Amino acid sequence: MMTLSREEMYKIFIETVVIRRPRYGIVKGYHELPYICIGNPLDSNYRSLCVKGKIHVSPQLIIKPSYYKAKYSDIFGEENVDVSLSARIFGFIGFPDKPVECKSEFIEVSHSTLNIEEMVSQNLDELERKEDITTGLVITPESRYYPISIERFIAEILDDEFAF
Repeated sequence: MMTLSREEMYKIFIETVVIRRPRYGIVKGYHELPYICIGNPLDSNYRSLCVKGKIHVSPQLIIKPSYYKAKYSDIFGEENVDVSLSARIFGFIGFPDKPVECKSEFIEVSHSTLNIEEMVSQNLDELERKEDITTGLVITPESRYYPISIERFIAEILDDEFAF
């Protein structure tokens, strides 16, 4: 398994494009952030990859001692981690000053024969048709590390939500 350097992670973070954000107060209004993340395929037989999921954001204020934070090794151990499961669990490193907790659930990954632009257009049309104002749409520069792009999506929302 390849480990990214801090610079490589930052590059993915910066190159992520947030196409669509929820249209009303997030942390104050609700605590579930559905998203669609589109990027290059991991399988050469396809033209794009689509990850759909929901991030659950805690209430606006959390007071919790740092020693209560669970570590990956506390939950899963350090050996014999199933790689297919590890893609479903990820933490958010970009919020050290924000009083929130995030967890990811309901992840669905699919490949498509549509290219990225077609996938974006199709998903935007579907969201408009459903009158969905809560789902975000993100383009990741590196599908394998899409959680970094999801972190960018959440960071933008939190920046607005906690702006003074």
